[in-house]
Amino acid sequence: MNQEDRTNRMKSGFAYVAAISSCALYCLNGELLQALQRAAPGHHASPLLNLALCHLGGLLFVPHFGCASTSEEPAGQCSAAFAGVRAALSQRPRLAALPFALLLMGYNYAWLLSASFIDLRLTNAVFQVSTALVYIASVQLFGEAVCLERLLGVLLSLGGSFIASGLKWDDASSTGPRHQHQVVGFALALTAAVGYTAYQVLFRWIFGHLKQNVSFLAHFFSWISLWHLLIILPLVLAAHAAGIEQLQVPHGLFALAGTAVSALIASTVNVLYLCIVMWGSPMLLPSTSALSVPLTVVLDIVIHNERPEHREMVGQGLVLLSVVLIMQLYKVVLPKGLSLKSEMMSV
Repeated sequence: MNQEDRTNRMKSGFAYVAAISSCALYCLNGELLQALQRAAPGHHASPLLNLALCHLGGLLFVPHFGCASTSEEPAGQCSAAFAGVRAALSQRPRLAALPFALLLMGYNYAWLLSASFIDLRLTNAVFQVSTALVYIASVQLFGEAVCLERLLGVLLSLGGSFIASGLKWDDASSTGPRHQHQVVGFALALTAAVGYTAYQVLFRWIFGHLKQNVSFLAHFFSWISLWHLLIILPLVLAAHAAGIEQLQVPHGLFALAGTAVSALIASTVNVLYLCIVMWGSPMLLPSTSALSVPLTVVLDIVIHNERPEHREMVGQGLVLLSVVLIMQLYKVVLPKGLSLKSEMMSV
């Protein structure tokens, strides 16, 4: 095994660790943000401001990596029009970081708003639609294999997530405020899933050829934060002036400390996401993020002392099984003679 192979194996192993870690940190941050809203009403940062602050961690990389760049063109077959756009963005990572910054801000804001309209577990369940969306995109763009167990895993991820959420939904004929809130929350969670899918798929598609360039990740993340400082924070102020969302600066020890910790966690998650997308398989991030469903339940037990029903436990088991199928982890556990054989299907 040569040095390059050893490096690739190390990066692949780190991607698995990073995926699980990012899932845990994402759930913990969601709990923290909700705790700030409940425990410090009128003292916590407004959602838009809080998210903008959470994405400024890359400023720490600016002194060392802010001026680094690349002129490499992406490889791969695609139409001439798309190839031109792809090459142009790849050669201008600083400019390309702007739409990614807006996308990052957008899907996180949609997720956060959804959790304020519906139960967090239901938000996470709807969010798992991203697993199916990433799989479809990966088949088309990255040549991901279409096989029976992965298709079954995607279905189990969706079905298990909704079962584990408790399916707390009003009657469809209801027109009351509660039902309207649920519809809005569902739509926002779905929007977050689409944005989450676009963020990781487009990043891999445009910059995947730079996966050997570790400094590029720091460079790109630093510009994500710079665009938050230069563009998104002024947009937050504009939203306040336009009456879209009242700007609220955190004050009080608990709110300030909580906001700082949340920003640190979110910045860490953002770095891990980029590493996972670049160094892991296309399905690694969405399949491991599905673990947020049972992990949220664990947090409910530990933090809120809420015990899941038997039906919800079944749903969590289905989610865990879906991760095993999607990532084909059974091939690591089972002997070679007992490994399941995938039957490839034409796309």
